[in-house]
Formats: sequence, structure tokens, C-alpha cells
Amino acid sequence: MKQNHNYSKDPQTIQTMFNLIAGKYDMINNVMSFKTQNYIKYKSIKNLNIKPHNNVIDLCCGTGDLAIFVKEIQPEANVVGIDFSEKMLEIANNKNSSNKIQYLQGDVTNLPYADDTFDFVVMGFGLRNILNAEKAVDEAYRILKPGGCFMHLDFGTHNFLSKIYDIITPISIRFFTENAAAYSYLIESKKQFPEPNDLIKDFKNKGFKLKGKTDYLFGVISAQTLVK
Repeated sequence: MKQNHNYSKDPQTIQTMFNLIAGKYDMINNVMSFKTQNYIKYKSIKNLNIKPHNNVIDLCCGTGDLAIFVKEIQPEANVVGIDFSEKMLEIANNKNSSNKIQYLQGDVTNLPYADDTFDFVVMGFGLRNILNAEKAVDEAYRILKPGGCFMHLDFGTHNFLSKIYDIITPISIRFFTENAAAYSYLIESKKQFPEPNDLIKDFKNKGFKLKGKTDYLFGVISAQTLVK
């Protein structure tokens, strides 16, 4: 999983950054996505066809959107979210008023679960922020049951629209946050992250089999679904 690290991915640095931007994270994401983020996340989860009593984990869950959509679409699923930013998890728990989702702080490169525990592992906009991304994918594979699905959602092809997005976003977010530098990092990490077809090759090298790929916003966002 080759990435060019022209910026720090030290875990402590990334954790501190996400703690700083947690309070406005959801609002800024709506600005950055032109209010399409929730639709894309919802559709990505809906397409998985999660069944009652399936065990689902949201890695790098942030403020909990994917986990919340899992529970909304399939109320009888058992849902866990894990992230290492305590401030993000505070927001996720505030959204989780019914306490039907278990959130915990932890390291997705060293998960506290036995092999073959989950029917679904989902991860949205998190893998590119992990220093040892390969280890995180190894862990996703390890905790999945045979036949289980891994859904990875993030920015997609580095096309013309994506490049326009890279220009517009840093300008627009300056009006909404004093932590514009953090979002400059996020845009840079997007540029350096492998495109979906390269990611799929990496995932296959870890043992996964491709089930499908769905592109959104003309390929600016992409979801890859793979099977163990």
C-alpha cells in the first residue's frame, strides 16, 4: 500500500489533529462534500445488505456516521465503532443517545478481537490517515469471518473534478474553522492515497476477493467491497 508521506502520520500527531477538529468535523464535511456525505455513507452501508444479528465493526469510526447508518438500516445488527480520537468518540456517543452502538477508543492496527469475529468490517475516510495502513488491513482481514465483507469508503479517482475539489475546499473551509491547516493535511493525504483500482490490488494481495466497486460524484468518492 504505497503512499508518499510528505507530511507526518505519527499516530500522536494524527490523534491530536482529529481531537482539535472534532467539534466542527461534521459541519466541515458537509461543506467539503456539498452536503452529499450522508447520502453516500448511507448508500454504501445499504448496499451491504446487512442481516439481523450480524456483527459489524466501524474502524476509524470518527463521529460515528457509518455505525449509525448500520443501526438505522438494520436495527438488529450488533454494532461496534472504534477510533483513537477521544473527542471524536465523545461526539459519536452524543449521537448515540439510545446506547445501541458500542464505541471504544483503540488502535485499528491492534484490535482487541479474536479471529473471525465480525460479519462486516467497514472503514470510511480513515485508512489514509494510518501510518501502518497495511497492518490495519491485515487486522480487518483477521477479525472478519470467512465469507465476511470488508467495505472501504474514501476519495476515489484523481480526476478533473477531484482536482477542482482540491482547489475549492481549502478556500471554503477557511470561513468555517480556525484549523485550516488540518484540512490542508487531509487534502494532501487524499492526493497521495492510492486510487481505487490500486487499492483493490493491495486488498487482493492481503487475501480479499473483490465483490464490487461503487463510484459516487463521478468517481470523486469510491466504495470498494471485498470478501474474505
